[in-house]
Formats: sequence, structure tokens, C-alpha cells
Amino acid sequence: MAERVTIARVAAEAGVSAMTVSNVMNGKPGASEETRRRVMEVAGRLGYRPNISARNLKASRTGLIGLIALDLTSQYGLEILRGVADELADAEQELLVNASYHDAVREKDRIEFLGRGLVDGVLMIAPVLEDETVELLRRQTLPCVIIDPRRLDVPLPRLTVDNYHGMRQGTQHLIDLGHTRIAYLRGEEDLESTSVRFQGFEDAMRLAGLEVDARLVASCDFSYACGFRTATRLIADHAPTAIVAGADLMALGAVDAARAHGLKVPDDFSVVGFDDLPQAAQSFPGLTTVRQPLHDMGQKAARALLSLVEGQKLLMDHIEVGTQLVIRNSTAPPSATATS
Repeated sequence: MAERVTIARVAAEAGVSAMTVSNVMNGKPGASEETRRRVMEVAGRLGYRPNISARNLKASRTGLIGLIALDLTSQYGLEILRGVADELADAEQELLVNASYHDAVREKDRIEFLGRGLVDGVLMIAPVLEDETVELLRRQTLPCVIIDPRRLDVPLPRLTVDNYHGMRQGTQHLIDLGHTRIAYLRGEEDLESTSVRFQGFEDAMRLAGLEVDARLVASCDFSYACGFRTATRLIADHAPTAIVAGADLMALGAVDAARAHGLKVPDDFSVVGFDDLPQAAQSFPGLTTVRQPLHDMGQKAARALLSLVEGQKLLMDHIEVGTQLVIRNSTAPPSATATS
């Protein structure tokens, strides 16, 4: 019997993504006429024939996966969503996207709606997850995977990053450069990852024999505006030589706060972020940051969910992915005047 031709093979030979092949085969817009012709030619030559309806009917499935994001405006969530979409396209599954916009009631309503047989499983990105919603998910037979939960011990299959070691590495980079007066922007306090990242910062400082000055630590939401406002105050009142921020947008705000104070980045002031959003590489100077593999996180979570949909048991309910320090041009040794 001839081996079944997969969508991944068609994509590879056509030189496009699996999502593009799926869109072309399903008559969706977005691809150029030349791309459509190339995909259809390769699919015809290889004998690729999607049989999604028959497969889903036989398995009593819809072929749909639901996704509930905290919002659809942040680059953080969109990068994860892109990874999910790529993985599902490769598996010939369709994606139904919702957003809760930080509304716990809406989030619970979406879970109840999707759990009425509309989708085969659901992914949630940084959800609010009140206790009532957690209990609803546990009662339902709907497979679910949580990406970046607010509570790390949520009793559901979940995917997180190594926040602790990532932040230790980012802080250690500044210490190795010679900084001793390092400020820290914590992030949103209702996220357990905020505390874990701060613990990484504290441990890096203390293991280097450096004091964590409480006056140089401030809470902030994950926004450019809050990063700018808070860093402006820290720089004016306490003159740190560097700032570590719990998210890239805060870090980019800190870069501009330093400039507004007449400091050059990185000659006079260094900044480290956490995320590695596309803006981090596109900013000037490029932002040194701790990279969360957001696209990979989406793919891994989607892969885990598909295993649950197939009736397989996950080897572990908690999947943790590593981080990587990405050094760009927002960090340098402290200036001679700052250390004198």
C-alpha cells in the first residue's frame, strides 16, 4: 500500500507553509494565484487528497480546535497563536479563536459554549482561570491545555517557561558587565510568574554578593507606558545604572525613559527585557532580552492537545520549556562616571 501523502510533504515541495496548503485546499483567501497554482500542481502530482470530513465523522469529531486568548492585541499572544495555527494546519485541523479580554465571566461563558460539542479541544493563553472556571474544565470531557497560566499549580495540563533561570541569566549578564545598582520592574502582581522571575533576579544579585535595594524595585503592568513612567521615577530618584524588566514592553519604555533623562543606551544606562517580542529586535538599540520561544510554545501546546483529543495520556501534565538570553545593543559595562 502506498504511503499516505501528508500536508507537510506538499508544503515542503511547494515551498510554502502547511497553513498555506490548508488554506488553498479549503478555498480560503490569502494566497496569490501563483502560489495557488503551485500548491495545486504539487498536490495533484503527489496525489494528495485531504479527507478531513470522513476522518472526523468516523471519530465523532468536529475537526475544530478552540482557542481562548486573554486578548488579541498583544504581540505576545499573537506569536503563540501563530505557533498554534501552524501546528494545527499541519495536522489538518481548523482553529476557532476567541478572546476574554481579562473578563473572567466571558472566559467561563466561552468555555461553556465551546464545551457543547462545538470543538474537539481547547487551548487557553494566559487565562484568568477563576476557581469556578477551573472546576468547569475539570468536569467537562473537553480536552484542554493551558499556556502560561497565572497560577503555576493549576490542576490542568499546562505549558510554562523556565521563568526563574531565564531571569537569573538576564540579571547575571548585567552583573558580569560590572553593574551593581540594578533596578527591577516586577510586572503584574496577580501572575505567579512575576514572583518567580523576581526570585531569579534576587538570587542572581545575592549570589554575586550584591544588595537588592528595595527602593530600586517597582511593580508595573506589562505596558510600554508603565515601563516609561516607572523607570523615569527610578532613574530620577535613585540613579541606577541598569534596569531589568519583567517584559519587553516595559523594557522598551525604560529605554526611552533613560533617553528622556539625557542618558545614552547602552553607554550610560543598560536595559534587559523578558520575552523577545519582534519589537525587541526592531528597536534602536536592539533590546537585550530573555527569549521565550513563543511560537514553539504554541506548537508544543497544540501538539499536546491533539494527543489528548486522540485519547492519549500525556507523559506529564506540566510541560516546561527553556529560555535563552539574547544579547543585543541595549547593554554595556557601566560608564566610568556611574561607577566612580
